[in-house]
Amino acid sequence: VAEHGPAFVHNYLGKEPSGVGFNQIRLDKNGLPHNPMINPGAISCCSVIKKDESLADRFDFVTNEYKKMAGGEFVGFSNATFLSEKSEADRNYAIGYYLKEHGVFPDGCNLHETLDLYFQLCSVEATANSAAVISATLAN
Repeated sequence: VAEHGPAFVHNYLGKEPSGVGFNQIRLDKNGLPHNPMINPGAISCCSVIKKDESLADRFDFVTNEYKKMAGGEFVGFSNATFLSEKSEADRNYAIGYYLKEHGVFPDGCNLHETLDLYFQLCSVEATANSAAVISATLAN
């Protein structure tokens, strides 16, 4: 939202509760993922984050934002989780192709890079203290 503004982001993502499971392959009445807290919405978010930059730069941008919000507390990355997410990703690939088929992604979106960013961001680690600081930062 900070990069593009709410109007741009809401071209690709809804903001209402879905009432369905986190990994359901479903869109809202406007043809968008319901919100960023379920897999289709999180994948859609990944498609717009620094979309014209390299995958490495996109990941660094998000993790640096987490680190700022954590106020110096621990924010890390679990390669084991990343590899597990990627190896067990059939459902998320199905969601990604469904979103692509329904025109949810911005023009020129690379689906495989978007999903790699999603898997990487699913593999970010935080302690209870750092997660609490991030939560307090967002609540402020």
